[in-house]
Order: sequence, then structure tokens, then C-alpha cells
Amino acid sequence: MMENYSVLMTVYKKDNPSFVKQGIDSMLEQTVVTNDFVLVCDGSLTDELDALIDKYETDNKEFFHVVRLEKNIGLGAALRQGLPLCINRLVARMDNDDIAYPDRCEKELKYYEIHPETSILGTYVTEFDGDISNIIREKEVPTDMPSIMSFSKRRNPFNHSTVMLDKEKIMSVGNYSEMRTNQDVELWVRSLNNGLQGANLPEPLVYFRFGNDTYQRRKDIKNIRLMVKVWEDFYKNKYCRLKDYLFVAVTQYTIALAPTKLIQWVYNNFR
Repeated sequence: MMENYSVLMTVYKKDNPSFVKQGIDSMLEQTVVTNDFVLVCDGSLTDELDALIDKYETDNKEFFHVVRLEKNIGLGAALRQGLPLCINRLVARMDNDDIAYPDRCEKELKYYEIHPETSILGTYVTEFDGDISNIIREKEVPTDMPSIMSFSKRRNPFNHSTVMLDKEKIMSVGNYSEMRTNQDVELWVRSLNNGLQGANLPEPLVYFRFGNDTYQRRKDIKNIRLMVKVWEDFYKNKYCRLKDYLFVAVTQYTIALAPTKLIQWVYNNFR
């Protein structure tokens, strides 16, 4: 019998109810079902979202746990509050607008059975636009520790919505930070820098929603400044070299200045 696992997801008022339903359903319909679903509501929601979440809570009283925060505090802080509330050692993170493959958690649990020393386990993703039949590309990430360590000097080594975490080990390095963006890569690097082990399964197990609004978010100057600041801290803490930090800074500010059409072409051909 496989180990029980928790699901950790957040939602806030600007989220699309239809996307949220798809995301939640994909985690409730796993081939190995969860016994603990923690949904953190990051501030007040719309009536439509409230009604949707109330129905899930009513229909799944034994394991669907809703945490309602009085005000919006951002993804990092919401995850920081939600992770300690998960009752199991293993916690599957899921973004509410993505869609998990039915056997995602089963395959991650099987990996943990063989490699219990793992703290962060992710997978590839299948990027899609609109409907999951409209596939754009498959996003690969490094699979073994040496490659993950090298990759993380310049790029995010895990797809956040695919990871299954060892809660106790993640809490031992300080949990999620309260950063509103880039809280995932900051946690990964902090974890790796403290000796925790990570891996990625070499197959896509989550459909990742990637549309025109994704390009716009990645061109947002505020988000880019925060990302560059994260890598500046990595450099100051001697996690990466000066040329790694400069590579990230130049790349990110180029994205901010370049036309969206050019960024789309680069993503489609070189990502």
C-alpha cells in the first residue's frame, strides 16, 4: 500500500473558476487518491469561486480542508501558511490553473518508495494554450542532482506545479518564504544549498497553461526586478558566480524590453 500524501493549492479572487475546477478535479481524480487536500484562499474571493469551493468542501468533508485568509498576502506567504497544515509527510503542490495527468501522484509516490532520501521531486510539463488538445511544447528540466545543481545557477530547476515535497525536510530549511513571486526557485536553491536532495522524473505529468497572458506576466518589470534580486542574493551568498547572475539579469531585462512576438518566437524555438 502506497504512502498517503497531501495536496497543497492556493486560490485568490482573480483566478478563473473554470480553470480552478479543472485543476482541483485533476487532483481529486488521481489513480492514487489523496486523504488530505489543503486549499488556501488568499484573501476574499468572488461569489462564483466561493460557491465552487463550498461545494468541494461539502462533497468531500472528510479530507477537503479550506483555509480562508482575511487578506491577500501573496503566493509565497499563503503556501507558508498552508504547508504546516498538511497532515502527511509527502505534499503534492499544484497550481490551480494547471491540470495533472491522472497518474502523476502515483508515479511520484513510487519514486519516493525507491528514493526516500529525496526532498523535492518534480517532472516535465506539457505546455498548452486554451485546451489541453492544443499542445505547444514539452518543457524538460534536469533529472539528476549534478545536473539540477548546475542548472539552478541560472534557471529554475523544477516546475513548481509538478513537485511533491517532503514536508519535514522542507520545514527544516525554513518553509516557503513570504515572497510574492519567485518563491519557488528561492526555496529550491535554499534547500539544495542546505544539502537536500532533488530529482525530476523524465516525463511530463502536468499540463501547464501557457497563453498570451503568460508572456505578459513574464515581461512585467516588477516581477523581473524581483527575479534579478533573487539571483543577486544567490551571488552574494556564493551560490552562483558573477557571470551567472549577470546572465540572468541581462536575459530578464531583454525579455522586458523585447516585443512579445519576439519573445514568443524565442520560447518556441530555443526553450
